[in-house]
Amino acid sequence: MKEQLREKILYQRTKQSPRDKAPKDQKITDFIQSLPEFQQAQEVLIYIAIHGEVDLTTLFEGKKGEKRFILPRVRREDNTLALYHVNSLDDLEKGTFSIPEPKLNLEKVEIETVDLAIIPGVGFGLDGHRIGYGGGFYDRLLGKMNCPKIGVAYEFQIVENIEAEDHDEKIDIIVTEEKITHISTP
Repeated sequence: MKEQLREKILYQRTKQSPRDKAPKDQKITDFIQSLPEFQQAQEVLIYIAIHGEVDLTTLFEGKKGEKRFILPRVRREDNTLALYHVNSLDDLEKGTFSIPEPKLNLEKVEIETVDLAIIPGVGFGLDGHRIGYGGGFYDRLLGKMNCPKIGVAYEFQIVENIEAEDHDEKIDIIVTEEKITHISTP
């Protein structure tokens, strides 16, 4: 079930034209900036968009003087994500899976200092679960975080619920180009 959903959404996401995608990305960025969780945060984990993900470059460029942004880097020795402060897109280099990652000489960040995590995903359920690319990198990271977690996606990436596995971690808020959804916890 997860694999079919992943394939369907990835196909749909990569087929968006830049002309259709750009205004959606801007609307999502505007929604994120309107959130009290973002406004109050100083240390913000973001990501670099790949495979048609929501592009947060304008958020980074527009707020890098006010916020300290953090990007992940894959640690191959244990398949986890290490976190680094990034001041400029020039601080990135081609990393694991050809994804731009922070250079190793940058300031490393302890997970406890992150005030807000903005997380990508292939799909998100209204129950707070997400589907990634299948490597579990973000699930391992999210399980250690004690801050609000925002999933960003396009409206077509949202489903009612996603069948969770034991290692899957929930997010707190989903932001799309159409709305902000706060996940209620039972």
